[in-house]
Amino acid sequence: MDDERIRERERLQIEQIRELDFEELQVEEVDDLHDSDSDDNNDDLSSFPFSSHAQASGNLGDDELMFNPALASLHMYLGEVEDTQNRVSFVDGGTVLKIPLFYLEGVVLFPEATLPLRIIQPSFLAAVERALNQANAPSTIGVIRVYREGAQFKYASVGTTAEVIFLYFLISFPFK
Repeated sequence: MDDERIRERERLQIEQIRELDFEELQVEEVDDLHDSDSDDNNDDLSSFPFSSHAQASGNLGDDELMFNPALASLHMYLGEVEDTQNRVSFVDGGTVLKIPLFYLEGVVLFPEATLPLRIIQPSFLAAVERALNQANAPSTIGVIRVYREGAQFKYASVGTTAEVIFLYFLISFPFK
């Protein structure tokens, strides 16, 4: 019964995401203030190579891409994933948990939304390992938005808990 309810909720989320893919977005261009800062210590997710675009047939130049909305909705760019065990959907109000915290630039996670992540930073990989092995809230992480204000990082005062549902390793990573 719970599995049917979860699958129905996931199906509705996929439909909502697909509808959003076709909405026209308002884009605001912002100057990048940290170009001269050290690039080797960059926690900016935009520096990681990934693409939800597909090369169009011969009509476009070599450097032009065409957005494929179906790819983003289905999160197919993540490759094959496996289901994690010990899923917990809800936590009682007022419960205090000690969970790993993901601070993501430009990302706001809403309750019951899906957030596919490709994690390559060692600190975030270690956080996922801790989340999978914790007893009080298995497979649970916290997600909070970080943003720039001038040259400084600021953290949002409110975040969301997220559950690790699927996990896939692209490279061999030894856990200690």
